[in-house]
Amino acid sequence: MRYAWLKVAVLSLVMAVAAGCSKPETPQEVAAEFWQAMAEDDADAVADLSTLADPSAFDGYARDWFETVPDFGRIVIEEHEATIVTRLPSEDGASGERLEVMTYLVQQNGEWLVDYDRTGKAIMNPSPLDGLMGEINRLGERLSATFSQSSDDLTLQMDAMAREFRAYSEQASRKAEQAIESYGRALQAFMEELEKSVEEALEENQQAPARDRSALQQTAADLNQSSDRLDEPDFDAFADSSRALAEAGARFSQLSDEAFASYQQTWEAKLEKIRARTRTFFEDLERSAQ
Repeated sequence: MRYAWLKVAVLSLVMAVAAGCSKPETPQEVAAEFWQAMAEDDADAVADLSTLADPSAFDGYARDWFETVPDFGRIVIEEHEATIVTRLPSEDGASGERLEVMTYLVQQNGEWLVDYDRTGKAIMNPSPLDGLMGEINRLGERLSATFSQSSDDLTLQMDAMAREFRAYSEQASRKAEQAIESYGRALQAFMEELEKSVEEALEENQQAPARDRSALQQTAADLNQSSDRLDEPDFDAFADSSRALAEAGARFSQLSDEAFASYQQTWEAKLEKIRARTRTFFEDLERSAQ
């Protein structure tokens, strides 16, 4: 009995030690442990988790990170590189204020490491577009999933970002022009395709309830008007389009006539294509400003 108890105790100790020594594997896990090491001022751990070659070169990015607990946002992984939106306390410690930067990671010999120099540069020499990019990240996460939901809050966010973008127009719009024009063309094509489908449904179901027909007629008119604005795409036009698409999705979900059931499936598939293209747009826009 004593031998059996001793065997279990030793096995438990070995498992605990092994667990304590296991290294993080995913970019998210590496970033989390990296920032924990920064908060603990642990140069050896920082070097182990990053591209910092020598712990003696650890400088903490010229800041005291004691007890810092970051929030993490969207992660983008592209082959052997990754970026993670990282929200940190502001340097002056103002209540509720966060500094939003990127934690950059690279994969070396199958192991993810924080790119120490590049991440430090983002913190110590922030781009004048950082505030705008933070808004783009948050809005992109929300916009990609809300075309079929209420549009009020989304539109307010899009309008606010349009004002921010105009403030940086000389520097930012040049860099993002290609992404904006490409997304504008794609969005316009999607809206025209959706409008055509709605008009076909109306033509084929002239005996449908007046309420359903009225909702679809309004949807077609809204799509047509918003689509025309995309001839010269900008964030104001995108705000209008997001509102029209959100309201279209809401109206589709409220149709009562079974005759429109197959169309509803088609329209939802089209909206999903728009969501996917929107996610790509914000990723392109983010890269253009880095």
